[in-house]
Amino acid sequence: MSALSASSPSAWPLPTAQAQLDFLGNIQAVLEDGQFVATYKFALLTALADLAVEMGADDGAPCRLTLADIAGKFVAYYWQQAAPFAGAGDAGVLRQSTGAQAAVLNLLAGERSIGLGTVAQLRASPSRWQSVLTRIARIIREQPLHRLQVVAGEARIFLYPHDEHAEAITLLPGVAYQLRRFHPLVTGLARARWMSLIRDIRANRNMVGQAHDLERFLFGNERQPITHQLPMLTDQQRGLCLYCGARLRAGDTHVDHFIPWSLHRFDALPNLVAAHGQCNLAKRDMLAAERHLERWVARNAAAFREPPPGATDPASTTGDAALRIARWAYQRSDDNGAAVWLQGRQTERLSGRYRRMLEV
Repeated sequence: MSALSASSPSAWPLPTAQAQLDFLGNIQAVLEDGQFVATYKFALLTALADLAVEMGADDGAPCRLTLADIAGKFVAYYWQQAAPFAGAGDAGVLRQSTGAQAAVLNLLAGERSIGLGTVAQLRASPSRWQSVLTRIARIIREQPLHRLQVVAGEARIFLYPHDEHAEAITLLPGVAYQLRRFHPLVTGLARARWMSLIRDIRANRNMVGQAHDLERFLFGNERQPITHQLPMLTDQQRGLCLYCGARLRAGDTHVDHFIPWSLHRFDALPNLVAAHGQCNLAKRDMLAAERHLERWVARNAAAFREPPPGATDPASTTGDAALRIARWAYQRSDDNGAAVWLQGRQTERLSGRYRRMLEV
């Protein structure tokens, strides 16, 4: 996975204010068009936004995404949804198409039926994982990839040029930047329409009814188990809490997402840290102060220069993806004037030093 880069920042100017308004107008038009027979378009738009955060840059450069990248996101989104939903009435796998069940759901339900309870367990078998990605990539190529940019029956190419035979797409100049900037808005709108379509599908009505937990089931913060990473993280940090620097104690050591899970769901090793329970609970869902960021960047530079042996997604287990996500998160926090966590109940404002620390 790689973002196309430019020789200088001026080579890819940022979109103008009018261009950004036009972009949001196109997103709105796509989501309000009403020509939806399955949830794939919502998943694809969400995947493009998430991958722009993970792989895009802070300029207006185009960004290349392989269909395997996008397929990996489909697995992450649909895995929980391929489990039975016990809502207002009958229990069963929610229908995600107005016709027969969506093929991605059938595929992942089949994987779950053989005892694979988590995406991590699926990834643990490289051949099985690659087979799933290949099959989902084919579905993406044949269905939502060319249909996403059709509004009222006419093509509106504002995200990426489409080649039905390609194994990758390239986001047009300025698109990755705008998906990063408007990430909460784009993903929020896509998920709202996704949930609305599921409620409207006749086959789901006995299961869904007026269930208030549907959103949590579809998009909730169901984290993959990560405590098994504790010994490795403790060793990489020489037995010290990343935040306070004191010796970690048995029975009081937590695994924390350095970039909070609530901001971006990134479970790869570079985003996990070992911390005292007290520090972790005090930090909550906040970004850590720049002094902690500096230690995190240094740890990752030493520990994750290369992907670990047997990694099924090498790009996400090296430090570059984590740096890009962190740069997006800290820039967003800085733009919003949000405070970051220092220690205990103390917070502070960003100084701007994070930009130098997070150069990729």
